[in-house]
Amino acid sequence: MEPKMTCLLLEDDHFTMAMTKEIVEEAYPQIKIISCYQITEAEQYLLSAKIDFCILDINLPDGNSFDWLARISDRITYTPRIIFITAYSTYATKAFRFNALDFVVKPFSPSDMYTAVDRVLQSINDEFRKLELEQALRNLSQKNEAEQRLVLRSQKTIHIVSLGEILYLAADNNYCNFHLTDNRILLVSQPLKYYHEKLSGFGFLRIHQSYLVNQIYITSLKKKTNQLILRNQEILPIAQSRRADVLAYLDRL
Repeated sequence: MEPKMTCLLLEDDHFTMAMTKEIVEEAYPQIKIISCYQITEAEQYLLSAKIDFCILDINLPDGNSFDWLARISDRITYTPRIIFITAYSTYATKAFRFNALDFVVKPFSPSDMYTAVDRVLQSINDEFRKLELEQALRNLSQKNEAEQRLVLRSQKTIHIVSLGEILYLAADNNYCNFHLTDNRILLVSQPLKYYHEKLSGFGFLRIHQSYLVNQIYITSLKKKTNQLILRNQEILPIAQSRRADVLAYLDRL
């Protein structure tokens, strides 16, 4: 099969490079691999050619892939899909999950890479996924967490909101309501559990099975009634099982 897609593979370890290239080329003959061992080499391809997706190691001899993408994000005229490969699973707990980026952790098996590549291929014509990835590149260059932005899909509309705009999230069966500081309420087609995991480490506190609160908007706690008061004077219940987490947060202030 004649290659119809181009993948930029950036990896400084020769063994991992050869293994990854073999895995992808054997399973996906429609994909052409461009191999690079340094960021400076990869940058020339990314800025001068149309790359369908990238497989990027994070720590390279001449820099870090996150910092590199943040630096050149405004110079990329298209949105390549990205798979990160890393030996450090701690990266995945925050940046990957929040930005909806694909990743595999070293050492990885062929099936791990197949799963990541399949997700990328399925997302090629997905406009929502394209917006997520565009926003992910912007988020990598945004140091202020409150200004980092989420792409949210409701039944008829795609919304982009910053973390600082979110007061709290409320469960609605398999959906979730985002309550924003401008009084808008966005019904999003993902359960609260999904966003609890996605926003972990970004200043959101689970106070109840049905509520996830942006900590910066907490003003006080009614201990007798187990209720939390937000800056807009809304009152939310605290589950008994979550009370210790809330008290621990307030004690750290």
